[in-house]
Amino acid sequence: MKKGFTLIELLAVIVILALLATIAVPSAISISNSVKQNLLCEKVDILLTDAERWGDEHSSRLSSSCYYEVTIDYLVEEGITDRENDEKGNYVINPVTNEAMDNDTIGLYIKNKRAQAFYVNSSVISECDGTRICKSGETQSKDNCIRICASGESESSECTTRPSKPC
Repeated sequence: MKKGFTLIELLAVIVILALLATIAVPSAISISNSVKQNLLCEKVDILLTDAERWGDEHSSRLSSSCYYEVTIDYLVEEGITDRENDEKGNYVINPVTNEAMDNDTIGLYIKNKRAQAFYVNSSVISECDGTRICKSGETQSKDNCIRICASGESESSECTTRPSKPC
């Protein structure tokens, strides 16, 4: 009697492994994408905090009627935030797209004598609900998003005004 597996047994094992792979791989990819998106949201939140810190230090440049634009590259040059080292060089990297974020723009304005920051390149971070990144038409109120007042609507508890144009 020969010892070993028959062709049918080997094929059955291969089919079972293939079925397991078709279930596991999409789940692993989904988890990886979710982690990358969360990392991006956290990174943008840190960049906004750094920008607000810079804005508080340079409040004479800011206004409540228009927003002052700074790039992430400028914040790095000012020593406010850091770049990451990767094989391409020193950049602030978007973990979702693996592209440099150095030229992305943050808008700063004054409200209640404090610098407020928002991410001007909103398409980059549109998936960051629940963080300081808000959907189009909304802005940040330290812990949650609040609705931006529509044109002609006065500021109330329902909405807040944010400058709509750069200085």
